[in-house]
Amino acid sequence: MRGSSFVRFLVAGAANSGITYGLFVILSWWMPPSVAYSLVFLFGIALSYVLNAVFVFRTRASIRTAVRFPGVYLVQYLTGLALLTLLVRLGVAGWAAMPLTMCVTVPLTFVLSRRVLRGAARRVESAPAPDRLSV
Repeated sequence: MRGSSFVRFLVAGAANSGITYGLFVILSWWMPPSVAYSLVFLFGIALSYVLNAVFVFRTRASIRTAVRFPGVYLVQYLTGLALLTLLVRLGVAGWAAMPLTMCVTVPLTFVLSRRVLRGAARRVESAPAPDRLSV
């Protein structure tokens, strides 16, 4: 059921946020916050890929989807930045614009993640079997 995968997506996102924040705090004890943030951001994308593939959409991880998956977060970031900028220019306070932006970017990220992870699996499953040579 689609609803249950969205709930799993929200749970995975909350777990990813908690884990990456904790890792950020720990790393920032030993390195500049900007370096810790950058490392944790990359780790968060990798963790999100694993959680989404295994827990949310229950598909097999592959090199192909792993390479495509960071594009989901690029689209999410650019969409969120554009929407946040637009809302603030329209007079919405930043503190209120962020949750409104998330109302768009969270479902967008779910749809794009599903497309990257499940779409590739469907293409592989529906591909015709290669011809066998008879001997």
